[in-house]
Amino acid sequence: MKISKQHIKSLLNGDLFRTEAIRKQYPLLGLVAVLTMVYILADYHAIDQQKQIIQMRRQINESRFEYLSIYTELVRVSRQTVVIEQLEEKGSSLEMNMRPLIEIDNPSHE
Repeated sequence: MKISKQHIKSLLNGDLFRTEAIRKQYPLLGLVAVLTMVYILADYHAIDQQKQIIQMRRQINESRFEYLSIYTELVRVSRQTVVIEQLEEKGSSLEMNMRPLIEIDNPSHE
């Protein structure tokens, strides 16, 4: 198949797009162009969503580690021995209660 200079010249001039057969396909070509743009925009949107998801996962991990460190410090500070030491350092006259606050009576063992 030999391509002549005439065919190349008509292709570059746009004569191909002026033919009746191609003009009938303009709506279809327009639809394909619109669908291509929608596809590209959807791809960009998906990439942005993935970036946001990655950023939120990082924030969740940072918050989780912050929670664990605060919780660990709270548990350490709220231990009975630490509370007693802090009271003694401040010179408080409070003493540890050796009796239970509530006594439970079991009537079946009387």
